Amino acid sequence: MASGPQSGQEAAGLIPGHIADSTIVSCPPTGATVPSDYLGLSIEWSMVQHWFGTSRTSVSTSLVNLLNSLERNPSTAGVLRIGGNSQDGYQWNQTGSTAGNTLFAGTINAGLVEAVFEVAGRSGWKVIFGLNLRNNNPGMARDLAKYVVGQDRGGNLLAFELGNEPNAYLSEQAYLARYQAYVDQLDSDPATANTPITGPAISENADVGWAHDLWARYQATGRMPFTTWHDYANSPNLGSLLQTLKITELNARIRAMHGAVGQRNHRMGEGNDTGKGGIDQVSNVLGKTAWLIDTLLDGAARGLRGYHNHAWDGYYYPAATRTCWYTPFVIRNRQAAPRPGFYALALFKYALGRRFCGVSTANASGQLVRTWCLTDPSTNRLYAYAINKGGSGRAGTVSVSAPAGHTGTGFLNVMGDAGGCDGKTTTIQGSTLPASGTYTWTGTPLHPVPGTTRYEFTLRECSTALLSIP
Repeated sequence: MASGPQSGQEAAGLIPGHIADSTIVSCPPTGATVPSDYLGLSIEWSMVQHWFGTSRTSVSTSLVNLLNSLERNPSTAGVLRIGGNSQDGYQWNQTGSTAGNTLFAGTINAGLVEAVFEVAGRSGWKVIFGLNLRNNNPGMARDLAKYVVGQDRGGNLLAFELGNEPNAYLSEQAYLARYQAYVDQLDSDPATANTPITGPAISENADVGWAHDLWARYQATGRMPFTTWHDYANSPNLGSLLQTLKITELNARIRAMHGAVGQRNHRMGEGNDTGKGGIDQVSNVLGKTAWLIDTLLDGAARGLRGYHNHAWDGYYYPAATRTCWYTPFVIRNRQAAPRPGFYALALFKYALGRRFCGVSTANASGQLVRTWCLTDPSTNRLYAYAINKGGSGRAGTVSVSAPAGHTGTGFLNVMGDAGGCDGKTTTIQGSTLPASGTYTWTGTPLHPVPGTTRYEFTLRECSTALLSIP
């Protein structure tokens, strides 16, 4: 996937007055296809009672609507991963109370499980269900898994994930032994025998040998559909987050996982721009969306099976005195409220299930626009994403040139913010996510330059444009 010259390199042939020009060079039938279930959310157990509900009858309709809004159509429903630090801090007690739950430690009871699968059933999203490995209680895990299987009425369970970042508290040898003990317990009950399992949910930069050895042990039986790992860009400021180096680092990690388990055999199960909840003015501004949507597209183009954006909300746990800046949305009193990251996920959905085309981009000196293009083979329609990662003060005119035959009226969909890169009131085409969670917007018709297949438009700083071309 060609992305053109890096920032600081003057490109020959750039149209005068433009900051970047992109040309869609080919859409080969062998191009990588974005998996239909590529888009994922990773949500802490502590959020379930507040975001999902406490029973099947108390489910948050706004969350169901929000998840539906992140689907291109029902066949592109995503994957919920319920886990994180709370995965190894919460204990199963079917009739227990959740009144004393904290951010990363507490009780999972029957109502929370029911709420998760009610939301999944109504939205069509699959579930990676986290089990506590750290407490070394495989019997408890089996009992919880059995209840899960009984509540999974719509076949939404994708896999049980055993443990969260176990490399922080176990050696690999001890981990594999404990993992097997849990598998043995699952297999001791007919209700949970041979249920799909996954892991190792290793932290960023952990040895991918953990994934290799786990995959080698369980995938041959078809029991393990994929492995999981975590990654955070960990940038101290917005400028460094937008640098191509962060994408390069992600690519290196994806290649390492390819070497460990093979392409499309691993999901990035938890990640975001910066760990531990993120940073104000980095994780919760428009500039972060330029990084996020570029990361989503780059990972899909390079063979990643799925990407889970991590989320939680310190609002409900003030005693923890921790704020989650990087969450893409929150549910407050059963009403949806967006952060800028939500809009990146919403715009990305038009890539789901579609095939990558080759793109060549020329940037003016000091500019950094990355352009991706995908095609829908059934309609031959093109979907070009132009992402302005140049930072503040880097707005200007860009163009996207389509192959011969694509001369019809296109539709431009721009994700931007009146506050620029530092803005916190992001929209797509001026449309904001309503409290109901049901989100739509309308693109603007855009005609090509007469006599050409070139489409021109203004791309503000840190904004992303999706151009749909018939």
